[in-house]
Amino acid sequence: MLKLLERLISISRERGIKIEVSFSRCRGRLLIDREIKALDEYGNVVPWNRAFPGVAVQNVLDQCRVRKVEVYRGREKAFEASDLESALRELSSYR
Repeated sequence: MLKLLERLISISRERGIKIEVSFSRCRGRLLIDREIKALDEYGNVVPWNRAFPGVAVQNVLDQCRVRKVEVYRGREKAFEASDLESALRELSSYR
């Protein structure tokens, strides 16, 4: 899963897109915007331990089940996927 996160960060940097990951078992959300950021339930950037208490960055995908992945170009939503693998497949064909 760590390789998947690294690949998504790389795509975000190369193409200038934002990837927001929502989870079903955790209140916090993950934002990949050239780097990994933690979001609270209101969409504010917060310290990691406030959004994901007791969960390390490298373990968040294993401990919190992905509910949806939203990809944004600027403020416009480009597409939505149900998991990270399908989002990565969609991103590989998205320009």
